[in-house]
Amino acid sequence: MREDYDYVVVAVGAWSEGRNPVREGQDKVHDALEVLIKAKENGALDMGKRVAVVGAGDVAMDCARLAKRTAGVEHVDIVYRRTEAYMPASQDEYEDALAEGVGVLELVAPVSYDGKNLRCEKMELGDYDASGRKSVNGTGEFADLDYDFVIGATGASVNPSLFETFGLALDERRRPQLSEVFESSEANVYVVGDCRRGPSTVVAAMGDSRTVAKEILRREGLANDFERVEVPMEQSEINKRRGVLMHERERDTEGLRCLTCDQFCEICKEVCPNRANVAISVPGFENLHQILHVDGMCNECGNCGTFCPHAGLPYKDKFTLYWTRDDFEDSDNAGFLKLDDDKYLLRDSNTQVFESGIRDNRDERMLDGFVAMITAVEEDYPWLLQYSEPVARV
Repeated sequence: MREDYDYVVVAVGAWSEGRNPVREGQDKVHDALEVLIKAKENGALDMGKRVAVVGAGDVAMDCARLAKRTAGVEHVDIVYRRTEAYMPASQDEYEDALAEGVGVLELVAPVSYDGKNLRCEKMELGDYDASGRKSVNGTGEFADLDYDFVIGATGASVNPSLFETFGLALDERRRPQLSEVFESSEANVYVVGDCRRGPSTVVAAMGDSRTVAKEILRREGLANDFERVEVPMEQSEINKRRGVLMHERERDTEGLRCLTCDQFCEICKEVCPNRANVAISVPGFENLHQILHVDGMCNECGNCGTFCPHAGLPYKDKFTLYWTRDDFEDSDNAGFLKLDDDKYLLRDSNTQVFESGIRDNRDERMLDGFVAMITAVEEDYPWLLQYSEPVARV
């Protein structure tokens, strides 16, 4: 490929089987992608009368709806170890499945399947875990559920063999080590989409591709024609819309419900009880605030994630300011720790850690956006950098 192309973009997706949901009887559980592919190529499989789909993502919903439409199937259940509030599936996918008569069993985790009996442990919610969702703990109580066909839809995985064949450097999860613009250890070879991040959305893959396209054009000295579309709107108008919970949806007025979240949202700032999410003005982003997460003020209550209009977890997703090295090392958020006058410890979105200045001795991995955020904090919000040891109380 190098003989004919200057750049190579690998976008092969995540097609390997996911983790099998049971410990015993794994050979009797059908992989979700296998079921969907066979249905597309040869028609739906014979699934009997009762079907269970283990998992609660978009693929699980696809499998459940397929099973519901399959001749001979009378009953289909989604079997999920958490509750509806923590399902990764898109809301519309979930609602469509319910509308087609799919049942939902919450707080049950499959243990074994013998071809007829799916044995599940009843679960209970615990504290929030690293994913921003509540963890689940087994209760020691079990239930035996009768199913003729069980589909495992707990997430596809990335097959690293192609990357190993290419000789790309891999991380501890056997995924490619990438720069901020998704370039691999091989010059001019990029990795985008699900094979970079694991199963995600088409929109996320398109975003990766745009990043790479802009970088390739930049290296070739060419301009790009990607335009950011902004809708001019006063904050007062946005505030009026935020108070409307629901009104009739019409095709010609649907756009009027838009809150232009990327320009005016700031809900994560408003709902944080500790004021750990702050809005700051950053040069180059005129008329738009940027959200900075202050790690030392966050107790990871998850409130900002609950109220985020999208599927974001602001306390995990936002560029983060750290006060101590211990806090920095205890997190995987992209962000920075001030070391001295012009030296910072950085972590980028690919979890690469490096030291850099923003004026002198600037590392090539130090993006302009990082510099803009750090400079704004240094010059206009210096009190955010200050940290004092908590006072002992008796």
